[in-house]
Amino acid sequence: MFQTLEKQVGDRLILPNHENFDEARKVWNSAIDRKPGLIVRCETEEDVKAGVAFAHENNLTVSVKAGGHHLGGLAVGDHAVMIDLSNMKKVTVDTEKKVAYVQGGATLKDVDNETQKYGLATPTGTVSETGIAGLTLNGGLGYLRGKYGLTCDNLVGATVVTASGELIEVNETSHPDLFWALRGGGGNFGVVTEFVYQLHEVGPEVLALDVMYDYKDAKDVIKKAQTYMNDAPDEVSINLTMTTLPPAPFIPDFLHMKKVIMLTGMFAGTPSIGEEVIKPLRELAEPIVDGTGIMPYTQLQSKLDIMVPEHVPVHGTSLYFKGLTDDVIDTILTKIDHAPAPSVLVQLWSLHGKMNRVATNETPYAIRDANFVLLVDIMAMDVELDLCKQWVDSVYGSLLSSAHHEASYLNGITPSEKVVKAAFRGNYERLVNVKNMYDPKNVFCHNHNVVPGDR
Repeated sequence: MFQTLEKQVGDRLILPNHENFDEARKVWNSAIDRKPGLIVRCETEEDVKAGVAFAHENNLTVSVKAGGHHLGGLAVGDHAVMIDLSNMKKVTVDTEKKVAYVQGGATLKDVDNETQKYGLATPTGTVSETGIAGLTLNGGLGYLRGKYGLTCDNLVGATVVTASGELIEVNETSHPDLFWALRGGGGNFGVVTEFVYQLHEVGPEVLALDVMYDYKDAKDVIKKAQTYMNDAPDEVSINLTMTTLPPAPFIPDFLHMKKVIMLTGMFAGTPSIGEEVIKPLRELAEPIVDGTGIMPYTQLQSKLDIMVPEHVPVHGTSLYFKGLTDDVIDTILTKIDHAPAPSVLVQLWSLHGKMNRVATNETPYAIRDANFVLLVDIMAMDVELDLCKQWVDSVYGSLLSSAHHEASYLNGITPSEKVVKAAFRGNYERLVNVKNMYDPKNVFCHNHNVVPGDR
């Protein structure tokens, strides 16, 4: 069964009896324990075409691993053909056109390190080990969202291997329907072997916000931050994170097991101007620590990596909010206080500026008028995974009726039909039409799935 594929890809084919199979199928979230039928560790587009064609010929489904960082472990599916792009990481910058050509297996670090050589960047996320592919295909929220929009808003072209194994160039004039779908419609339509991004002048040094407040002041900090962001310029983006600091060597002893609310963010403009603009955010309460200052953009982009360690079991969820009422804030804080483990990250990211001025139907990413997104993660360290899941489900259930359109950020929640349709809203039917055209047999189903023929 595998002879032809093995001739095409050689030792890049990993079968279940291979000594490296278990290592190769790992993803960031160790709660995910799925076993693909085979893995193709691709180094070229020809490898990708061969793997997808094999799936097509044998009526198998395909999952795609780039960074493997999605909470739901979308990179791996039971019995599927796993197309592993993690060796395809090349980034090429065209400084004249201000665009970057990025292979599908690149991480945010790969992209930022190359583009920053020229003082350029495209909006990405906030954890540098994340894969650019999944981030882009499901939206892409980061520190540049207010000034330059989402990652998907800055996608200007792509190269895609379709479900039939065909390699096509995709942009505004070539397969424009597919180009629209790739900008936030998930991994439903093919394997993206190369992304092309618009770049902007950013860095190499930026003004980074980093203020730690006591958790006892959390409600005041959240309310004051919300008031500030109501009139904030596009250059300011902030993330609020509530957590209990671990007894780790990189954290001072007096902060071990301390419950805090951290305000991180960026001023995407001239730092000397930004210092006065962001000053109120440094005075929302009495700071425990204020590490705000000018730093390399690449350093800011990797600063939170230590908060999301590799290969730990995680459950999480997400919801958008138009505004944070007292009831919503109280519910969030009460849930944190009753978490089954201290290893909780509860984040509230402000949403405004350029990302919210894009029309809801311009891309599949339909939630363009929320003011905050909630991201909840709990790492099941020294506690039963089921208890963590029950707690996450209770957070989601308690807040759902207050959420904006009952919708979630797709990079922060596990898939379900309800979640998918709520996120895409009026764009869902158009996505179905594109799915019918490019993947009518639902080969690419290990994702926030758009079902062919669905209405």
